Amino acid sequence: MIGLWVDVGRALFAEKGFESVTVEEIAHTAKVSKPVVYEHFGSKDGLYAVVVDREMNYLLNSITRALTAAHPRMLLEQAAFALFDYIETHRDGFRILLRDSPVSAATGTFASLLSDVASQVEARLDRKSTRLNSSHGYISYAVFC
Repeated sequence: MIGLWVDVGRALFAEKGFESVTVEEIAHTAKVSKPVVYEHFGSKDGLYAVVVDREMNYLLNSITRALTAAHPRMLLEQAAFALFDYIETHRDGFRILLRDSPVSAATGTFASLLSDVASQVEARLDRKSTRLNSSHGYISYAVFC
């Protein structure tokens, strides 16, 4: 049941934005009472946090799984393609991450996600560079994020 309520919240937040959605609307659409929403999520903010957390985890895991190449350019292309695939197939989630991300938050924002992806690409490049440096001499590269 909780998954259904999260899906309802996700659809409403994507359609209307966080500020325009009410707990009453969430409860009505999910066919439960307001106290049930409060009992499971504490507030509209609690449900929204669950929705954002699931979207962030899905997107980050999708990008992480896509990073299989050894060449820096290919890693960046794989990350970009995984992001574009997410945007195309999860429009509601992307809309939520982009539209309602709080500017003051250090995590849980689209910008922090891109930073995480850049860090993963950089870590893979560092591992490759270390292997190359020890066997073939110094190789330099640049990653623009």
